[in-house]
Amino acid sequence: SFGWYVPVFSLYVVWVERRKILESIGAPSALGLVLAVPFLLLGFIGVRGIQIRFGVLAFAGLCLTVPWALFGRATARRILFPCLFLLFCIPLATFLDVVTVHLRLLASSVAYGVLSGFGADVVRQGTMLMSRSGAFSIDIAEPCSGLRSIFALMALTAGYAYFNQPTWIRRGLLFALSVPLAVFGNVMRILSIAIVGTYASSEFATGFYHDYSGYVVFLVAILLMVGAGELISRVCDRLSA
Repeated sequence: SFGWYVPVFSLYVVWVERRKILESIGAPSALGLVLAVPFLLLGFIGVRGIQIRFGVLAFAGLCLTVPWALFGRATARRILFPCLFLLFCIPLATFLDVVTVHLRLLASSVAYGVLSGFGADVVRQGTMLMSRSGAFSIDIAEPCSGLRSIFALMALTAGYAYFNQPTWIRRGLLFALSVPLAVFGNVMRILSIAIVGTYASSEFATGFYHDYSGYVVFLVAILLMVGAGELISRVCDRLSA
C-alpha cells in the first residue's frame, strides 16, 4: 500500500534537486536513446501481456533514459535516485515465497527459544507455537512473515539515507541495514505476541495486541534506523577527521 507514496517522493526529490538538475543539462546523448529502446519494448510487452510489473519497470527506466537521451549523461546521473526509487512500486512479495517461509521459521524459532529459556512450557511445530496445556496457540501465517514491513522500511530508509548521508557508500550501508532492522522488529513482535499469549490471554494476544503491535514495532524499527544513521555519520566523521 505504501507504493502510492513512492512517485510522490520521487517528484519531491526532483523538486528539491531542481537547480542541480537544470545546471547539469547538456547535449543530447545517442547512448541514452539506445538504452531507452529496451524499456520501450518492455513497456509494450507489459501493456500487451497485462504485466503491471513490466510496465512499472519500463516506466522507471524511461524516466531515466529519456532525459539521458535529451539532456546528456550528467542529467541522468542527477535523477538516478528518484528513478530507481520508483522501483519500490513493483510488488515483489508474490515472488518471494521461499523467503517468506524462512522468515516465518526464524520468528517462530526465536520465540520458542526465548520462551523455553524463561521456563514456559511451549511446543513448536514448524511455524506454530502452542502451550502443552492447549491454552495458547499461534500460527505465524504469511502476512506475519515481515516481508511487507521489510519492503516498507527499505523504501523509508532509502529516502532517509539519500538526504541524511552525503556519499553513496554511506547511503548504501544504511540502506543495507534496513533489512536486518525490519527482520529484527518483526521477530520481536512475534515474540511479544507469544509472550502475551503465554503469560496473559491468548484471545488478547491474537486479537487486539496482534492488530496494533505492528505499528509500535515498526516505529521502533524507524527509530533504530535513525540511530543507525547517526552512528554511521559519527563513525565516518571520526575516520575522516
